[in-house]
Amino acid sequence: MDHVSTEMQLAKGIQIFQAALKSKFYAEKNAGITRPESIEQWERLPVLTRAEIYERSYPQTTDMLTQPLEDAIIISTGGSSGIARYTTYTHGEWDAFVECQAAAMRILGITRQDRVANLFIAGHFWPSFLGLHDCIKRLGAVHLPISANIPIEEVVKLCLQFEPTVMVSLPTLFVFMADMAKRDGFSFNGLRMINYAGEHLSTAAEAHVASALGVSRIKAGAYTSADVGIMGYQCDHVKPGVYHVPTAFQFVELINFDEGRRARTGEPGEVVVTNLSRVSTPIIRYRVGDVATWVGEPCPCGDRNPLLKLGGRAGQDFKLGGGFISLEVFESCIALHPDSLSLNFQLEIEDVGSQFTVVLRVEAPAQVEPVVLAALEKELFEAVPELRISAEKGYLRAFDIEIVALGKLSRSPITGKVARLVDRRVL
Repeated sequence: MDHVSTEMQLAKGIQIFQAALKSKFYAEKNAGITRPESIEQWERLPVLTRAEIYERSYPQTTDMLTQPLEDAIIISTGGSSGIARYTTYTHGEWDAFVECQAAAMRILGITRQDRVANLFIAGHFWPSFLGLHDCIKRLGAVHLPISANIPIEEVVKLCLQFEPTVMVSLPTLFVFMADMAKRDGFSFNGLRMINYAGEHLSTAAEAHVASALGVSRIKAGAYTSADVGIMGYQCDHVKPGVYHVPTAFQFVELINFDEGRRARTGEPGEVVVTNLSRVSTPIIRYRVGDVATWVGEPCPCGDRNPLLKLGGRAGQDFKLGGGFISLEVFESCIALHPDSLSLNFQLEIEDVGSQFTVVLRVEAPAQVEPVVLAALEKELFEAVPELRISAEKGYLRAFDIEIVALGKLSRSPITGKVARLVDRRVL
């Protein structure tokens, strides 16, 4: 991956800003704003929100386009929230996106000798299956276009038959497949690598997948958003959740919105991205919704592109009893029972009068003994004091753990992800 300086990124960003003014949306959004000439002026430009992409992009309107809608591909993003947003790339811009993604896979060691199982979901304008197809072509590897649209039993059957050396999909699918492997006793000959994308894979989930599927190399394919393209890639030297930023392709900023300034090295900030190759539908200072920190140290691999450590989704923690609770606490407690429980779970919170109820739904390969459920509830009440205090004060009306069969938690029909938090309260 080429490295370019912040000054060069800013110069390219200014060119994108100028081109964007040809669109109705950016002309209105930046009315009265002079062309930025310094990083300080650039940082005063308004951010782009997900709501704006939803409301002002095709097919709602053509307001974000700087040119006629032709020679293009339209893809969707954000489907796991239930509201798909659409964005448009020219075929040339799509090729640039895919080339950068293929380079990230090449860095991880995927070669012409590999058989790559494409286990993303196809359809609904979702780009992952199509994008991976184009990446595999550029790598010269063998493409096994299995998809995750078919029943999981069929996915397993085809993988056992064609023996992929690399599998690529969502963490949700790999956790499900690992649950099945533990239950049914199968393994995949020749599987040397798993690439995942679209969700975070926790340390506990990674250990579960590695053990059950017999694979020692599990890496994130890239840090990517369909709205804006690849924002980060891994090498062999980085820890989980850490990515090099492709500076020639993206201008990434980390912003402390509470204080209205850029985040310092080591300080969490929200990811704001400007794509440096998109002109037909410019993406300028897009507030992605992720939290990250600059590592601030060079990578031993010698790549000069800076390192970014992801810290999760902004706003994915939830408030309970006056405190903010991380879903990772629930996952950590569930992970204490690997023989009984899957790490695919969903937490639902709902108002009932002046009280609230909590339901934790967890997938499991078989019937779960009451002693396991009792232990899990005890562990959760110890790990989340707000649950215990709310119960003692009468705020918590009910806390239930429901066991569902493997694969039976509701999943997005577009992405295949499990919505881990369903907060029905009015806060």
